[in-house]
Amino acid sequence: MAQAYYPCEYNSSSIRSFRKHIKGIPQLYADLLEAEYTDKVTTLTPLQIAIVIRHLGVPNQAKEELEKPPFS
Repeated sequence: MAQAYYPCEYNSSSIRSFRKHIKGIPQLYADLLEAEYTDKVTTLTPLQIAIVIRHLGVPNQAKEELEKPPFS
């Protein structure tokens, strides 16, 4: 999941960036904590994944929207 949102050469870099981003969004972090997320988790549950997608959108969705050509 971290690689999907923060593609890096090294998984550890992606994971660090992803966890930092999660903590920077208080409601996202609170929702994940309610779903039994901890900073030690290495695999997210389907519920946790759904929470992340609800808050951040589908990975690359924003990038794809920006790259679409404008209407003529």
